[in-house]
Amino acid sequence: MQRNAWSALMLSLAFPALLSAQGFGIYEHNSCTMARGGVAAASPCPDGSAIFFNPAGLAGLSETHLTAGLTLIRANGGFTDDILQQRTDLDDPLIPVPSGFVTHAITPKVTLGVGLYVPYGLETKWPTAGFEGRFLGYNTKIRSIYVQPTVAYQVDPRLKVGLGVAYVHGSVELNQRVDLSEQLVTGQPFTFAALGIPTGTDFADSHLTANGNGFAVNLGGILKVSDRLSIGAHWLTRRTLTYNGDATFGRMLTNLVLPANNPLGLPGGTPVDGVVLPQFAAGAPLDTAKAHKASTHLTLPQQGSIGFAYKLRDNWTLMADYQYVGWGAFHSVTVDFDAADNSTPDFTLTPNNKDTHGFRIGTEYQRTAKLTLRGGYLYHTAAEPTDFVTPLLPENDRNALTVGLGYQLTPGLHADLAYQYIKQNDRRGRVFSQAVGNTGLYSLHAHLLGLGVAYTFGQRD
Repeated sequence: MQRNAWSALMLSLAFPALLSAQGFGIYEHNSCTMARGGVAAASPCPDGSAIFFNPAGLAGLSETHLTAGLTLIRANGGFTDDILQQRTDLDDPLIPVPSGFVTHAITPKVTLGVGLYVPYGLETKWPTAGFEGRFLGYNTKIRSIYVQPTVAYQVDPRLKVGLGVAYVHGSVELNQRVDLSEQLVTGQPFTFAALGIPTGTDFADSHLTANGNGFAVNLGGILKVSDRLSIGAHWLTRRTLTYNGDATFGRMLTNLVLPANNPLGLPGGTPVDGVVLPQFAAGAPLDTAKAHKASTHLTLPQQGSIGFAYKLRDNWTLMADYQYVGWGAFHSVTVDFDAADNSTPDFTLTPNNKDTHGFRIGTEYQRTAKLTLRGGYLYHTAAEPTDFVTPLLPENDRNALTVGLGYQLTPGLHADLAYQYIKQNDRRGRVFSQAVGNTGLYSLHAHLLGLGVAYTFGQRD
C-alpha cells in the first residue's frame, strides 16, 4: 500500500511546474498582465511584474516602484462516471494568491528589482463521501514561493536586456484514502478482496507531504523595431529540484465481519478490524507510529515566450505572445525510499508528458489620462497523456477570456482590476488504478479576480 500512496504523491509532485501554464496553475499573478490575456513578452506592465514575465521590462522604469497584488481563484468542475452517470463536484475553496514587486532605478539605464510571487498555489479538493477517486487523492495542495532578484539594462534606446535568479521553495501535500480490498493479508498471498471485502472499503487515511528548493535563471530582451513595433522574449531555464517527503497513516474502522468459510479459516462474524491490525503494527507498511520517508529528483523544464506589441494609435496597443513549456523532456521520475524503511522498494513512474504551446492576444486602450481599458484571450494545450488524467490534476486544453482596467488614483498611486474566465475542454480520465483505464469525464471552469496597487515614490502633483 505504501508504494501506492507514494505513487499518487509522486504523480502530484510531477506537476508543479506544469501548473504554471495549464491545469489549475497561476500565470495570472499580476492583475495588469492578467487583464490583457497574460501578454507581456514585448511590453510588460510598468509595475515591476516584468521580473517574472520579462526581466528586460524593468529597464527604463524611473524612480522607485512598490507593487502588491492579490488574485482570488474559484475553480468549479466535476467527474461524471460512465456507468451510473453520477457526477461528483469539486469542493475547492476560494484561494487567495499574493504577489509583490519592488524596483529602483540606479541610473537612467540600470534598474534593480526583486519580486515575490506564487505561480503554483492552488488546491484540488474532492469530497470523500461516495467519490471513488478518493483512493488516488481527495485533497491535493501545491504551494510555492519564488523570490527573484533581477537587474535590467538599457543597452541603447532600442534594446533592453534583463537577468534574474529565482530562489524557489515548493511544497506539496496529498491526502488520500486506502482501499482495504486491494491490500495483501498479512502473511498471505491473497488480498482482502478474497475475504469478501468489497472494493472501495476505507480502512486508512494517508497524509503525504514533500518539500523542495532550488534556483532558476530568468532572462529576457526587448527590441524596439520602430516607434510603433516592439518584439520581446524571455526564457526560464531548466532546473532539477530534490523533493524530500514524509507519509503518515491513520487507521479507520470498517465495522465489517468476515463471512463463514473464509480462506483464513476464522469463524464467520470475526471483526475485520481485528484481522487488519498487523497492517498498522511497528515496522509494517502502514506503521502509524512513524513517518515513512522518501525523496525524488524532479526536472522542471525550460519555458519561455516570444511576442510583439504594436501601437495602432498613440493610446491603443495590440499585443500577442507565443508561450512554450518543454514538458516533453520530463518523462520519468524515480522515487527513493529511506534505506531504513525495508517495507517499500524504490520505483519509477513514467508520466511521458509532451511539450505544451500557448497563444495569447491582448489589447490596451488609454481611454483618458487616468483610465486604461484592457482585454485578452488565450488558448493553451495540455501536457498530460490520456492515461494520467486523474483527480490529482484533471487537465486538458483550455481557453480563457480576460477583461480589466487600470486607474490612476493619485499622481503616485495606481490601481488595476482584472477578471478572467477559464473554460477547460472536457476530457476522459480515471478514478481507479491505471490498469482499469478511463472510466468517466472530467469538466472544469474557473473564475479569477485580480486586484493590484502600485505606488511610485517621488511622484508629485
